[in-house]
Amino acid sequence: MLDRRAFISAAAMLPITRPALAAQPATVLTPFGFIIDFLEMMNASAGGHFQAAGLDTQVLGAGGAAASTQQLAAGRCQFIRGAAIDAVKAVGAQPGLGLVSVATIFQGSTFDVISDKAKPIARAEDFRGKRIGVVSIGGTTENFLDLMLHKVGIPKTEVPREVVGNNPGSFALLQQGRIDGFIATSNVVEVLEQQKAPILAWSTDRYAKMPSQCYFTTQAIIDAQPVMVLGFVRAMKASVEEMLRGPLEPILDRAAAKFDIPGIRDKPGLTRTVRGNMELWLSEGRDNLMRNIPALWTSARDNLAEASIANIADITRLYTNSFVDEAARG
Repeated sequence: MLDRRAFISAAAMLPITRPALAAQPATVLTPFGFIIDFLEMMNASAGGHFQAAGLDTQVLGAGGAAASTQQLAAGRCQFIRGAAIDAVKAVGAQPGLGLVSVATIFQGSTFDVISDKAKPIARAEDFRGKRIGVVSIGGTTENFLDLMLHKVGIPKTEVPREVVGNNPGSFALLQQGRIDGFIATSNVVEVLEQQKAPILAWSTDRYAKMPSQCYFTTQAIIDAQPVMVLGFVRAMKASVEEMLRGPLEPILDRAAAKFDIPGIRDKPGLTRTVRGNMELWLSEGRDNLMRNIPALWTSARDNLAEASIANIADITRLYTNSFVDEAARG
């Protein structure tokens, strides 16, 4: 029988075990389901990057930019991906929302104005008297439309709009004469170009350069759970870096096994779309990958204030690079 001293000595030779820390639960929303534009979010889950960052994360698809913002404001999720233009407008209307961009993934605009080459909308001045298709009423595309109209002095009442969704099928509505043009994401342009559709497309950056797609949380969440926020940014950075390294095909296959990705049968086409998206990730340079660019946020503030869409006194409250910087340090 061991005496007490011998027992302590023997115990000291045993390996030290500690209870495993439970992963932090978190819910992340895309603004529009699981289209290929959000592959980096799906990959963060399917590729195990959230888990590696200590998060037990559920990735869900919302039914629009406004809906995802409402879910975040109501505390039903912790992170969303959304457009800077929508965030500035939302905070301008409700300062208490406390939205904060913890990273910018698309530095260049993901939205293009699309028309038929035979009846082109070549510039914002051409919107006058035209019926324009938008993805949703009150959403990103309509906000960009209103901003561009203001830039060229056209009253909003002179440009009717119609909800057409975000898909190549909107071009058929254009050919039928139901609309004269529409605003959609760059992946729609990619598909239409592959189909040899006679389109003219140009980026909204021409009239309203600003941060495009960002990852948002709230200041309240940052204050209460900074470790979770850092874990989220680390996971997204790891996912993005993996995609940039490639190859993309196995990453897409892995994500498709977990998420219902529209158009998955056309893997070559989806892969081309992702590569096009990556160019917008890097449009401010590789060193600025995922960083919030102050000059772009200032431009967003100035453009929306000038158009009387939103007035933000201190735009720096809407973004922070502290988590991106910390994630870069490892």
